[in-house]
Amino acid sequence: MISVRVPATSANLGPGFDCVGLALSLSTRISLDRAAAPRVEVRGTGEHLIPGGTDHPAYRAATFVAEFVGEPEAHFHLIQENSIPPSRGLGGSAAALVGGAVAANDLLGRPMAAPDLLNLVCELDGHPDNAAPALLGGLVIGTLTPEGVRCVRLEPRDLRAAVVVPDFTVSTTAARRALPERVAHRDAVFNVGRSGLLLGALATGEYHLLRVAMQDRLHQPYRAHLVPGLSEVIEAALEVGSYGASLSGSGPTVIALTPEDRAEKAAAAMQEVFRRRGIRAEAWSLEVDLAGARVEPPGEVPAPVPEPAL
Repeated sequence: MISVRVPATSANLGPGFDCVGLALSLSTRISLDRAAAPRVEVRGTGEHLIPGGTDHPAYRAATFVAEFVGEPEAHFHLIQENSIPPSRGLGGSAAALVGGAVAANDLLGRPMAAPDLLNLVCELDGHPDNAAPALLGGLVIGTLTPEGVRCVRLEPRDLRAAVVVPDFTVSTTAARRALPERVAHRDAVFNVGRSGLLLGALATGEYHLLRVAMQDRLHQPYRAHLVPGLSEVIEAALEVGSYGASLSGSGPTVIALTPEDRAEKAAAAMQEVFRRRGIRAEAWSLEVDLAGARVEPPGEVPAPVPEPAL
């Protein structure tokens, strides 16, 4: 059996809608072996929210790899040991897709080259902002083109992520439906400027620019009603010294990028805002995951869950 650990990811990062994502030190593990018939087991965080059977995202990715290498009739026994809260804006589905693809590729003799795997998982997920950093680790800026994914990977240093995860889900479908078909030209210009500033700040370590660089007008204003208190949560993170903060993915998780010594304080401050609104939330201080998806010996240790900030 092949086991692959895959990190959670925070997509969009403010203005980087559908194209910027950051890998985080929270993970899921996908274990895969050949089988006479499909068999899927899911254990851990949110197991009741994750599809079973052949609809499981990791299983679907594994079958795509098998078809690619000429084994369309292949069946698998798949085990997911999960620590990524599903439907919370932390890239759980993309992590599963990546885990299934990498595990199947390894199990079948590694016939797919790394660029092919990247193209496969990004195509299956629909865009690269979760799938690419889940596979590659670090911060990834990517876009889909007719010739495949084009991306740049960065390794932000001396940076932590405070995340607060409310105890409710936001479906990707609902989050997409909240977006308008058209936006004002001034809002597009606003995001172009801040996206450039975001990537420049993360590439050079000029993190003080993130307070402005993580602002957004393309998706957060339209999704704010799905996350009660969103603006207050972001402001609470900034008040205790975070560099910048935004919705993580389509939410409801909120992420703040912080100095290494401020992450727990920022996580607790954001959690307190939700608490005052009667919303339970978990708060974590996470590292940037630079390893991405990696094959590891099966059955040694479960996918780790970070200690809560409070």
